[in-house]
Amino acid sequence: MPPVSQTLDARMQAIATASAQPLYADPFWSARYGEQRARRFGDEDAVFHVRYLVQALDAGRPATLEEYARWLRTLLVTRGMCSRHLDQHFQGLLLALQAEGLGPDSLPGTYVQAARDALRHPTGAAGRLEDAAPSVAEAVAQRLNGEGVPENRTRLEEETRLHLSYLSDALALERADLWEAHLQWYEGFWPQRGLAPLTFPHLLGALKAALGPEHAEARTLLARAPVSWEELPS
Repeated sequence: MPPVSQTLDARMQAIATASAQPLYADPFWSARYGEQRARRFGDEDAVFHVRYLVQALDAGRPATLEEYARWLRTLLVTRGMCSRHLDQHFQGLLLALQAEGLGPDSLPGTYVQAARDALRHPTGAAGRLEDAAPSVAEAVAQRLNGEGVPENRTRLEEETRLHLSYLSDALALERADLWEAHLQWYEGFWPQRGLAPLTFPHLLGALKAALGPEHAEARTLLARAPVSWEELPS
């Protein structure tokens, strides 16, 4: 039987294509980069993910894929993306591998999971915010539901976690300008999320209210939103 890396190499294009498909259901990609450009670069990145996975397997070195993931994240966050977007792409790769009979406990599956883990910010304000993201997203959804926003709780939590990822990346890189650029673009994109009557300022206000004093740095970044935007009491 050939080594698993050889099998993946032979199936590289098919696996890469399958891994990227779930991403394109999100209107973010076509709105942010244009449909053709988003698919072209998304498909190219998917091939690189599999190629680096093959290299890591050949070397018997998960760190090869981990280092690639961290390097790519640094590049992508300066182009309007966040760590969560890259993690979602790796999630798609795990699903594509599973369709090939290589589940999460397989060697390729464990390597991809190691790459996902490598995307976490380990320390500082960014790390604290990432660790708290599930509970903060739950608190935001609960608060908004309490305010009478009739929306699916899972979608609210996912939307909140996306913005928490942008916040964490901005904190980790000490790049407040990345967060500000995200806010400026996302304000115009917000209607495509289909979360009306919830507004983007309302969501940001609920997010700030859910952050405790241990997240002072994140609250400071949130305060950089345009002053004309609404804010819930905190």
